[in-house]
Amino acid sequence: MKPEKKWPLRLNIQHFGNTDPADPPADPKGGQNEPPADPPAPNQAEIDRQISKAVQSALDKAQKRFEEEKQQAIADAKKDAEEYAKMSEKERKDAEFQKRLKEIEDRERALNEKQLLSEIESDLKEQALPLSFASALLRLGENEAIKEAITGIKADFDAAVNERVKEELRQETPGAGNARSQTYTRTGMAEKAAKHRLIK
Repeated sequence: MKPEKKWPLRLNIQHFGNTDPADPPADPKGGQNEPPADPPAPNQAEIDRQISKAVQSALDKAQKRFEEEKQQAIADAKKDAEEYAKMSEKERKDAEFQKRLKEIEDRERALNEKQLLSEIESDLKEQALPLSFASALLRLGENEAIKEAITGIKADFDAAVNERVKEELRQETPGAGNARSQTYTRTGMAEKAAKHRLIK
């Protein structure tokens, strides 16, 4: 059988509270008891409107930039056309020839650089050097200078590697004579034991 629990008396606390205080507190703000209202949280429609406004602004800027670039290209083409119109027939042919010649030279230079770069990379592979040196060696331009630089780099690289290997493999030389230079005698051990004895 379980003993019954006695619950404390339930009181209506509202009964004891005053609805109108006898001394109302002095209001320092002059009747403005309301806390400042928080700005309303933006709803999804407001957020969507702001996002679409930002996207539209970015699109307008991109369109404006594109229009400016297009106008610049048109102006450049008109300028070239005016220059060609002012030229005589022979001058136009010479200008076109020079333009084509320059394009051909640029293509030839690019092809030569690619070929030279591939030769440099193959030389570096032969010498077991990193390919990261290729772009720096390409700036030398001449085959003879590049080959001399590769052999110099190889010699310096090998010397540095060998020096590092020697340094890592270096050991201390063992001392001459018996490894135990101190002899342990019975009296020496007895003195040490007495010195380190906990209970005296």
